[in-house]
Amino acid sequence: MAEQRYATERTALLRGTALNEREQKAVSDIETFGCTVIHIQSTTSGPSWSYTIGAFDNCGKPEIIAIGLEQETAHFLLNEAVEQLRNGIDLLRGRHREMVDEVECEFRPVDPKWTEHLMGWANWYYGNAPYPAIQAVYPDLENRFPEDSGFNDRFQQPLLQPNLVFTNVEQDFWVSADPASSLFNWKFPDHPHTRVFLSAAVHSGTELVTYVSHDIEDGAWQFLGDGMSGGGPPVISCFHHPIDKDRSLEDLVDLPLGWWAERAAPGQPWTRHKDESVPE
Repeated sequence: MAEQRYATERTALLRGTALNEREQKAVSDIETFGCTVIHIQSTTSGPSWSYTIGAFDNCGKPEIIAIGLEQETAHFLLNEAVEQLRNGIDLLRGRHREMVDEVECEFRPVDPKWTEHLMGWANWYYGNAPYPAIQAVYPDLENRFPEDSGFNDRFQQPLLQPNLVFTNVEQDFWVSADPASSLFNWKFPDHPHTRVFLSAAVHSGTELVTYVSHDIEDGAWQFLGDGMSGGGPPVISCFHHPIDKDRSLEDLVDLPLGWWAERAAPGQPWTRHKDESVPE
């Protein structure tokens, strides 16, 4: 049996409860190595993220989270960062090399709302008590950080610091990790940021969606209410916005090209129709 040099009162307390296999492994890794690393896979609507559990418990240092890195890269980075914290290095000061390939890395405080939202296993481990966390923020290949002029957006990552105003990057990441959002488990084959067309009344909320078409000419989706277009120009929207407002629209995830569907009212069944001008 591996030496449990990092066992704590908390790991002992958890061992006294009914743990499943994965929970047992997490506790064992923390007792043996001082922390465990959790990896959350990317989806069509959001990047991956990885974070540590155990550093705060057994050495009083913050947990660490990194977003958008390959799993192997994130695993090395987080383990190395915890080791440096354990050795007395203040990661919040300056930049640090030899953690993410050939570039530098910064560590910045994380707003508690993000730890509650993203670090579910850590929340379980700490019994939902607060704990500090820092984010590993990495640059582009020219060592330019997100706020630097000329930063390559290919390396964009959500920033989790307190008092930052959400950009579209943070907003999309938040909802992609929210089980109440369609982005959490996006069902349609089209990307959630595909442009779709709403009637002005549907967009404003004065009408609910009772008609949906999936046009064969360009693959476009239209979401209309009882007033159809209402005589006004359509409103362009990201696909996920009308789906978030009315999750029953997910019933049309398999609506083929060249078909349309209608219903008497939200909550009523859809009737599907093929556009007769579409060849067999």
